Amino acid sequence: MPTFDLRDFERAADAMKAARDQLPFAISLALNKAAAATESRLATETWAAHTANRNKGFFKAAMAIDIATKGRLQVSLYDSLGRAKIALHAHGGIAQAKGRFAVPTSAVRKTSRGVAANMRPSAIDPKRKVVKDGLIFRASGKGEHRKLTLLYKLTPTVRIKPDVPLEQDFDRFFREEMRREFPVAVRRAMRTRR
Repeated sequence: MPTFDLRDFERAADAMKAARDQLPFAISLALNKAAAATESRLATETWAAHTANRNKGFFKAAMAIDIATKGRLQVSLYDSLGRAKIALHAHGGIAQAKGRFAVPTSAVRKTSRGVAANMRPSAIDPKRKVVKDGLIFRASGKGEHRKLTLLYKLTPTVRIKPDVPLEQDFDRFFREEMRREFPVAVRRAMRTRR
């Protein structure tokens, strides 16, 4: 989580000949604008580049901003839906299923978007699908030549590796956006000063 020294803001405000009584308002404006811009950049640059998500608007819909005020100069982004497992993608850990996860084996054909649609567990022909001891097989052949091909292992938990550098990118993006937004926020605060 990035933290800032207020003396840097005071020096920047002095260089712009801004009144110090407007600093809390200007900082809160800059924090909120920087958080919104950072959220957009995380969705378009970081999340999109590191996940194979079919829903392009998912990350932006899942994230919410806890905005800053003059009295509370703190802003945060959080997973408002709670079902995105965004923190697991950032830090890694164990994902718990409501039922069971179907973990594909090497026999399952994958495309650039993940498992091929005709190879998903729900798409396998029910006449050829065999579920036994937490495993999903597909039967092929007839009579004594019939064989089973293991397609999926059913498990209640899966380990998720940290595959999305959200915190590092958030820190970098937020600092860049604060450098860009603070002068604009100071000018706006001075225009609205009474």
